Amino acid sequence: MLPLNFHNSFIPERRLIGRLLEYVASTLGTESSYQDIALETGIPVGSSTGKVPAIVAYASGMGLLTVSEGRAKSKKRFAFTSLGRTVYLEDRYLGERAIQWLAHMNLCRSDIGATAWNEVFVGGRRIIGDVFTTEQLENYLVGLHGPGRRRTGPLVLTYQEDAAFGRAGILSIEKETITRRKAPLLRSYATAYSAHILSLMEAYFHGRVQVTVDEFGLKTGWFDVCLWEPPEIEHVLSLVESKGYLSVDRQMLPWLIERRASATEVWPRILGDMV
Repeated sequence: MLPLNFHNSFIPERRLIGRLLEYVASTLGTESSYQDIALETGIPVGSSTGKVPAIVAYASGMGLLTVSEGRAKSKKRFAFTSLGRTVYLEDRYLGERAIQWLAHMNLCRSDIGATAWNEVFVGGRRIIGDVFTTEQLENYLVGLHGPGRRRTGPLVLTYQEDAAFGRAGILSIEKETITRRKAPLLRSYATAYSAHILSLMEAYFHGRVQVTVDEFGLKTGWFDVCLWEPPEIEHVLSLVESKGYLSVDRQMLPWLIERRASATEVWPRILGDMV
């Protein structure tokens, strides 16, 4: 996972993520330094305004890019994920609400995501609940990591600003009170959720075709991120099953989810339901 302060207090500005995606598309197969990216994109890279490392980390944590060390010192090699290529081609500035939700879901993952996001949106569901104050949130993270530089960082601001993920409605903030919102239970999200479930199954249950709903929820934390209860989980499984990329065996208890496609096949289709 990305470390606690990977963001250097910067929010994930959508316009900067879009510029990074454009840069990666134009330089595939090459290696780049942060200075190279700054020069071509205009994203600051100074000692006090160095947004490039944060934006790169956000794009990686959102599941849009993979980043590996280059052969040359200070250089890195970037590649699109299947989701990242779809976002680049169809919504590179992450303006669609569904894309913001998917990026948020990936940030909350325990493998590629960000430490604070995972702790707040997965582990925090049963500790601080879905309504809490900014002080309670900070104290929760301080309890996990000890005192120091503000532990909450830009997490809350990310969901307030339209420049970031304010359109998704993931958090509602009124004065000092923060309320988490459930992920949308819409038929138009069924393909996007199908792709995301397949991606999680491939990452967390490598080589397995079937997994129980309980095991899936416990291992991935996705239901906690979405803030769904059992009836809502059943509903979303019916929605995704209708697309044919997954099936649900309801004869078994707990139910079994079965893969019938790969995430790579489905990601390019996720915005088709949105029109």
